[in-house]
Amino acid sequence: MVKDGAFIAGLFLEGAKWNNDKQCLMEPDVMELVCSMPVLHFKPIPKRAKALQNIYECPCYYYPNRQGGIGKDSYMLRIDLKTGD
Repeated sequence: MVKDGAFIAGLFLEGAKWNNDKQCLMEPDVMELVCSMPVLHFKPIPKRAKALQNIYECPCYYYPNRQGGIGKDSYMLRIDLKTGD
């Protein structure tokens, strides 16, 4: 049981890959367009005054079509993901 936040599964990356060993983003393999993410723990935090270094603010969309449609937006939130060296 999680006291704060929630565990989220089923997210995917386009144009990047998650390195489970180093816990950071990396370049995908050749011809690998979509890569699955591990289960993430979403925990609410206060808004940061300035951006952190080596962090990519990854946009998260609800629909594969980023534009959404009539009456439905696709953009949900941004997820801070650690980048590699």
